[in-house]
Amino acid sequence: MSEDFLICFFDPENDQIVKRPLEDMVKILLPSQIDISFQLESLKAQAVIIRTNLIRNSLKLGGKGCEKYENVDLCKSDHCHDFYSLEELKDIWKEDFEMNIEKIEKAVKETEGDILTIEGKPIMALYHNTCGGSTENSENIIKNKVVYLRKVLCDYCIESPNWEESKEYFLEEIEKKLNIKFSKDDLFKKGEISGYIDNIVRDEENRVRKIKIGGKEFTGSEIMELLDLSSNRFYICPVSIKIVSRGSGEGLGYCQYGGNEMARRGHTYKEILDYYYTGTKVERCLLPSIKKPLMGKVILIDPGHGGEDFGYVGNNGLKEKDIVLSLSKEIKPKLERLGAKVYLTRNKDENMLLNKRTKMADSIRPDFFISFHMDFFANSNNRGCKAYYFRGDEESKKLGVKILEEIERDINIKNKGVREGDFYLLKNLNTSSLIIELGYLSNLEEEKKFSDKRFIKQFSEAIGKGILQYFEY
Repeated sequence: MSEDFLICFFDPENDQIVKRPLEDMVKILLPSQIDISFQLESLKAQAVIIRTNLIRNSLKLGGKGCEKYENVDLCKSDHCHDFYSLEELKDIWKEDFEMNIEKIEKAVKETEGDILTIEGKPIMALYHNTCGGSTENSENIIKNKVVYLRKVLCDYCIESPNWEESKEYFLEEIEKKLNIKFSKDDLFKKGEISGYIDNIVRDEENRVRKIKIGGKEFTGSEIMELLDLSSNRFYICPVSIKIVSRGSGEGLGYCQYGGNEMARRGHTYKEILDYYYTGTKVERCLLPSIKKPLMGKVILIDPGHGGEDFGYVGNNGLKEKDIVLSLSKEIKPKLERLGAKVYLTRNKDENMLLNKRTKMADSIRPDFFISFHMDFFANSNNRGCKAYYFRGDEESKKLGVKILEEIERDINIKNKGVREGDFYLLKNLNTSSLIIELGYLSNLEEEKKFSDKRFIKQFSEAIGKGILQYFEY
């Protein structure tokens, strides 16, 4: 676990930005998200959930961060996560303070670095207090099918104090809260409540001839006598409604009371999480550090062309396919030393169809797909480097800007800017992608530079710096 990986949160009350190591942040959040009297294994499960969500949301790792305050991962408020200070916990727990702190330390230490993943990516680890018999499918709540947020049957939480709750509302309250208006005319005319009061038969003067209440049939006169009404011309109008709910929360993901009962029965935190998050794995996360700032990043580098497809050929015979392969093979180990996982679409001179490149990207699911090419404009002195991104892909645009800035600064190659492109690769990739045209093979001076191995090395170093700049290390 990287000790220097920090979570950044904004404290609105004190108007300050605070940074805390990841594991410390898990300890801080744990007592505000689950009943600390729960079984240790259930607390461990919640610790993994917290860590997963922090990693998924981290700005450094490509997460959204806090949407209310800029440049922080979360805020200390109801908008993200409100949590207790140590002084507040001392006041709440009193003589149990030391025991509970020790329990938190143990739960976090024994799960250190563990997160929930699917296909190697941290999941959206939603949770709730009590499911009331079954969890919920994601599409019924967030209108999006998530493969690991599937309905599971759960009677583990039957002893939860939140298993069932009832609330009674006057009709006026419901009208106000729901911004509706009941039709009193229809209510008086019909007056039936299915399963309770049914089959009301009236004569032409609206006197009740027959009525079924609780499954038993009465005449209007019998009800008048039994309930001491003034007439058998009566209407039934509900004044209040009692609503009985089962469970607490929307039912997505981890059921905390269910998990606690599973822990009581001897299940481990990994078994508990496996039950509630379909098809996920508990894996140790690899985080960026000072020495490995790109740890956890996946980059797919695409040397364009190859094999019988030479690409452009310079006046002195230098081939595009050879330049981009040489550069790609220089960049790969540099990024790997910084912690990134790097793939090449080809590592030798071979034919590679475009659809094969896109399929490879779909299989690997990298953070970025970067394709290298050369440009050519006959009978001109055009020179410089430019990049293309697909419309709407703002992250690729930002990456392109950083890379081109470093190339211009370090090796004095003209920056021709980042622009939208409509190329096959950009349109058909399901990941952030960038096409970089390194220079012009039609320019004799640039062709000469690209034939120099030292220049290729310098170029690769500038690209690596640009990638680092993008990730803000």
